[in-house]
Amino acid sequence: MKWLIPGIAITAVALISPAGAHAHLRSSIPASHSTLSAAPQNMRLEFQEAVRLTATAIARTGAKPKKIGPLPATASKVFTLPLEPLDPGAYVITWRAASDDGHVMSGTIQFTVQSITAPIAE
Repeated sequence: MKWLIPGIAITAVALISPAGAHAHLRSSIPASHSTLSAAPQNMRLEFQEAVRLTATAIARTGAKPKKIGPLPATASKVFTLPLEPLDPGAYVITWRAASDDGHVMSGTIQFTVQSITAPIAE
């Protein structure tokens, strides 16, 4: 009998936890806070479960954000979207997604594209 109550509590927690879980961003390319030697041609977002991507934008520091798209119409775990050519500088990608349970999540990915200087001819 002394094991019954803890057993019920453990079972209740195990059943409730998955229902309260929400999709989270697992990884991105470019990775957040990365410094790249060349500008990426695409961005890639990988979530731990399928979501519907509802908004994406990119902004260079001090500039107005530009939408990235078109956005896929179906839910997925992985999204790859083309980026316009990027000049050297610091950028922020913003994204928003909705999971099947209606939970909306959003985030940012900050990265820097280094300027490449040509070698000096002697």
